Amino acid sequence: MKLFILGAGASKAYEQSKTGVRMPIACDFFDTFDKLEISSSLWVLQGHINIYAMEKFGVDPYTYFRSGIDIEDFHSSIEADLQDALAKGDESESMILQMPYNELVYLFASVINEIQNGPTSKPHLKLAENIEHDDVIATFNWDTLIEKALEETKSWTTDNGYGFEPKSIYRDGWTDPLSSDLKTTQLYKLHGSTNWLTVHPSLLGDSTTLNKLVASSDVYVYESTEQPYPCHRGRFMDGYERLSYGYYPANLDMVAHAPDGQAIVYVNQPKPHVQKGTAPSHGVPTIPLIIPPVKEKKYDQYGNLFDSLWEKTAQAIEIADEIILIGYSFPKTDIKSTKLFLDAFMKRTSKPKIKILDPKPELIADKFKYEFGFLDTDICVYKDYFSESFDIETMIKS
Repeated sequence: MKLFILGAGASKAYEQSKTGVRMPIACDFFDTFDKLEISSSLWVLQGHINIYAMEKFGVDPYTYFRSGIDIEDFHSSIEADLQDALAKGDESESMILQMPYNELVYLFASVINEIQNGPTSKPHLKLAENIEHDDVIATFNWDTLIEKALEETKSWTTDNGYGFEPKSIYRDGWTDPLSSDLKTTQLYKLHGSTNWLTVHPSLLGDSTTLNKLVASSDVYVYESTEQPYPCHRGRFMDGYERLSYGYYPANLDMVAHAPDGQAIVYVNQPKPHVQKGTAPSHGVPTIPLIIPPVKEKKYDQYGNLFDSLWEKTAQAIEIADEIILIGYSFPKTDIKSTKLFLDAFMKRTSKPKIKILDPKPELIADKFKYEFGFLDTDICVYKDYFSESFDIETMIKS
């Protein structure tokens, strides 16, 4: 059995986007955003992000965000301040900080959705064609490029391919997942996915949590639509391929009820300069279920969902004959991943073969040698980019 680990380098390989833009990296996120049409849409919220930057750093937000800042550091700053406010019991400040945090989640997902909205990725198709049904893929990426490739080449579906059963799947309306006895390649998305949805987080004591509308581990999966779906203020955007959507994802088909002694109040401030949405707006608004690239990642906010996915990945590391890393370099905010590998390797009685595909593989190879105890003879290095021209079949079968 082979375990494939996909990182940001795998996503960067996609060059067929309708936008003509490639996936961003941490230091060019807003430069990438500026190249997309959504950057001029008043439906795309940035106000609380800008206010935080002005108040925290005393800067002009537009210039600041285009100065090559690391978006992961910026999001981590909001996260740290939010946790401090929660620890102090400052509910007002916590609510204020939750807003730019959420806006960045939407912005991350929106940029990815715009770029992945195009034909199936050719490098991912070549990869999927050489994956066996009993192989496992673990990815730290939020995009759905590999899903589309697996759908085209394998019997993979969102119903049973994620390592858990979705609560519901949106196929021109919310439907129950279909059951199947077919064995399919499992795709574990360790930081969530742009097409996974949940409800907005709420404050609870000294932490944030999902409200009582859904169980914390429930995942609602967006797949496709033929008609405009209900969303926040009816702001549906059309023209998106499978597994991608506009800025606002589909609302859940349910009615929000306030806890005893409380009331839900909606404030719809008129904005004559903002185009009104024409789609339905009933139901409960959703937010992309992704773990942002912050230092203190809130996996436990989603019950046992991520514990289960990380445990399944650990089990795959323990039994894999080969581990193939494609564009994954153990970034500084992924401290948990180093522990994942180290703990799993400690349980093995033999070493798997390690294959690394990356344009700068030296530091990754050193990590396996000096932190995980591998020898040079255990590691095959491919100093190249993951691309359509790279011979992925030879790499996998060698």
